[in-house]
Amino acid sequence: MIIIKSKNYLKDYDKIIKRKHLVKEENRIKDIEKVINAFSNMQELFASPYKDVYNFEQKKGNLKEFFTVRINSKLRLIMKPLIGYPYNYIEIVEIEFVNIDDTHYGEG
Repeated sequence: MIIIKSKNYLKDYDKIIKRKHLVKEENRIKDIEKVINAFSNMQELFASPYKDVYNFEQKKGNLKEFFTVRINSKLRLIMKPLIGYPYNYIEIVEIEFVNIDDTHYGEG
């Protein structure tokens, strides 16, 4: 799959991860990128054991087109596929990192 990083994500990455020197979280994000790049679509990723290791989840309700990955117990990486909803997991080959969420989980 192809990863595209939004401006919002790059800003959050610098503000939340880099400035606070969160080395473990930075390594975890790099590992998540490697895992995503190892698969050709979301169906393969969700069938792999990496789904449970990194806690890949699809949001529910109004945000059902977004996916989240746990960085640590307080930080989540929010992603969205670059195709319109509804989609099937085979069609998802490009994913955008939208932002790093810490609003509901506190400071990292």
